[in-house]
Amino acid sequence: MNKKHVAQFVLVLIVLIGAFVAVGGSIYTSSSTFCANCHEMSTRYVSWTRSTHSEAECMDCHAGVGLGGYVKSKISGAKRLVKHFVGNIGNITIAVEDGVCMKCHFLSKDPSYRYDAQSANDPMIAPSKMHTMHFKDAEATCNLCHAGLVHGSLSGGIPLKKETCDDCHRRKKIYTEIELES
Repeated sequence: MNKKHVAQFVLVLIVLIGAFVAVGGSIYTSSSTFCANCHEMSTRYVSWTRSTHSEAECMDCHAGVGLGGYVKSKISGAKRLVKHFVGNIGNITIAVEDGVCMKCHFLSKDPSYRYDAQSANDPMIAPSKMHTMHFKDAEATCNLCHAGLVHGSLSGGIPLKKETCDDCHRRKKIYTEIELES
């Protein structure tokens, strides 16, 4: 083997090892147990394990939608990891996009979509008169009402609160009696 072949072999080997480390690291840092390793996440981890979403992995909700959401979450996570090690983590808040919720719970925000026909076959679809009404409002997001569902408290999710509905309706000058579905 001449020096050129050795150099090419070493380069290919470095690329393969780098790819292996990158893929392995990405898989490892995508696990919920990895998220639980940092003390900043301990209460969030406990509340998640006691919530209705405990079968989903952290990245199922916090990675965003598609490859772009995944890459964005990895970059954001790397920044948080650096902040963790320099002792400057601050308050951790990560919004969950509606598209992420829709992957499991809804098929469409289109008001003409027939949830009643679909819900009989799929228990993950959560249709209701309330959801279809709120889907018409561009400002209404899943988090607006369901923000405390997974990380609400150490005993599990926090149910919907009528006060949250009342506050929003007052701001929008919608004066109707609100009855939460059970």
